[in-house]
Amino acid sequence: MNHYIKSLSHQGVIRRNNEDAISYGSNESLGITWMIIADGMGGHNAGEVASAMLIKHFQTQFSLLSQTTIPNWQTWIKNQLNAANNAILLQAKTTVAQQGMGTTAVLMVIVENNCHLGWVGDSRAYTLQDNRLVQQSVDHTMIQALVTSGAISAETAKQANTKNLLSQAIGVKEAITVDTKTIVINSGDTIMLSTDGLHDYLTEAQISDYLAEFSSEKEVCKEMLEQAIAQNSRDNLTVGLVKCG
Repeated sequence: MNHYIKSLSHQGVIRRNNEDAISYGSNESLGITWMIIADGMGGHNAGEVASAMLIKHFQTQFSLLSQTTIPNWQTWIKNQLNAANNAILLQAKTTVAQQGMGTTAVLMVIVENNCHLGWVGDSRAYTLQDNRLVQQSVDHTMIQALVTSGAISAETAKQANTKNLLSQAIGVKEAITVDTKTIVINSGDTIMLSTDGLHDYLTEAQISDYLAEFSSEKEVCKEMLEQAIAQNSRDNLTVGLVKCG
């Protein structure tokens, strides 16, 4: 299966720097395509340090894979996100200006007709399959925990001022819980990874329409960012799209 990939990251209209980061690649010998997005946080520009460390960790780990070490992907994703967590936490503890820094993470690895996902935080993974949009990841936020427990409705959560208060992030605590899942993908499907500066300011109908339009002839990343900014996003914005063909 071939994959057409486009991405875009922007600091937005308010922030002075971009603490988001994105990377993707492929390994033809292993038959994999991968992408990771990170949304850094922390004072004194430390958020961009945390997100950059996460991205660099995965770039290195993907480069070290070989045909003799093809992993169980869900286990590999969990192990690597935990390793990145430990490295970023150690850096934060030993560098005063970077104390309190952290980052979200959402990662996908496509192998044949399987897309393996892993995430920590509120950066998201979506799929558009047969014209049906599905948010595949579940936010690690305080408000989502209330929704999951049934304490509040999803509609109430959308209006909450604290909807981006994270319950988990990479590099903040020693123990993290990495969520993973594997979904079956087919030719014509589209996968999207994004940070909250983008998806929080687009409706699901808008996201669905953009993903349906996305192709080598119609690149929609810039339009998505512009629409999110027009709808009052004041954060950094990052989107990565993969069209399966």
